Amino acid sequence: MDELILLLNEHRIRYLLIGGQAVRLEGMPRFSMDWDFYIPPRDLDNIQKINRLLEGELDLSLLPLGERGENFIQTYQTRWGIVQFHLAGPGLPKFDEAEARAVIHETENHTPVRCLCRNDLLESKRKAARPQDTLDIVFLENKKEAGHS
Repeated sequence: MDELILLLNEHRIRYLLIGGQAVRLEGMPRFSMDWDFYIPPRDLDNIQKINRLLEGELDLSLLPLGERGENFIQTYQTRWGIVQFHLAGPGLPKFDEAEARAVIHETENHTPVRCLCRNDLLESKRKAARPQDTLDIVFLENKKEAGHS
């Protein structure tokens, strides 16, 4: 996945890593089968850059968020694994707000990746409230209470 993240960074794609991989980079040993990227929902330039960059990987073009919320999650099977682009979601703040609070973590290969900050990540996990989010919520709450930055 480092190759994809390096490409996104190099081409100045606006994204934030969210979901299980972001929790993992916060320090929780966790397995997740996909990589979830939050992108600005109606930034057509950013969406077109992603489509051009990943033209050989995406079987269908990435689309902006529709007027009635359609296209809010778009899933692709790529050579890097399953990649999901989220244009909205439970508990996610507006992209510009989340981007202003973003944190940079590093993958195991020291690739910098922009991530949803811990508070926004925790809120998104709480709002999604899926069974698989329970341990993530406990981990993030404990880390917050302990005052870890």
